[in-house]
Amino acid sequence: MEMRTETEWIELWQVSDDFNNVAHQHDEWIQVTLPIKGTCHFTQEARNYDLRQGNGMIQPPGTKHYFHLGEQTSVIILKVRDNGIGNSASIHPGLTAGAGYSIRQAFDSDDIIRRFSKWILALIQGQTLADPLAKQEVEHDVMTYLAALLGFEGERSGTAELPRGCTDPHILRALTYMHDCYENTISIDELAGTALQSRFHFIRSFRKATGTTPYQYLLKLRIAEAMVRLRRSGATIGQISADLGFSSTSQFHRAFLKMTGLTPQAYRLQ
Repeated sequence: MEMRTETEWIELWQVSDDFNNVAHQHDEWIQVTLPIKGTCHFTQEARNYDLRQGNGMIQPPGTKHYFHLGEQTSVIILKVRDNGIGNSASIHPGLTAGAGYSIRQAFDSDDIIRRFSKWILALIQGQTLADPLAKQEVEHDVMTYLAALLGFEGERSGTAELPRGCTDPHILRALTYMHDCYENTISIDELAGTALQSRFHFIRSFRKATGTTPYQYLLKLRIAEAMVRLRRSGATIGQISADLGFSSTSQFHRAFLKMTGLTPQAYRLQ
């Protein structure tokens, strides 16, 4: 079994049962191989390793490697691009340098299975094909996971309290931009540029200031406007969905139901 999806900056891959590949290297990617079931027989730079569940291996750029899986064995592979504006160095320069961390890393297999499922679902759903902000948040989450795995400073999970009022002028500029343009396609890079911050630090600062991610904040703006239009206009649900920047009516329906507890149709009829 194979499952694979990718963006410009990341690749997610799960492979299981009787798999072999040939020796190869990735000159522009950091790869992390994470066995989630059984034993992965891995060769890296002519050294052999038996990687069992919860025992991962890092492949820095340019590292020659290959592996073999027997029956009842499964691995998850994460790849992060190592150059360009969205690269691993946006989290920590040590990731690009390939120094300062061990190539053998323990991990929580149940945790990565849950994360991988969430990332795959977000990327293959139609919403991310038309909304770069959602896709970029998955890229950020994958890179943050990699940074945390290697012991670099990453984004700490937790529920930050929503402040009485945001006083950070950089985040305020980004918020103003979002309120003015929420009907349009907005990218993380646009928002980070408005805030004069890197993508990674912008997302962290935004969460600290607002208690949520840029994508979720954008969805809240769109859903709030949708509620007004559903009550005060005769526009169809499909038209409202398209006008507010949703990639499809089904994406709009899911987001509206999740945030309000009602379908758009039920809300309009209240």
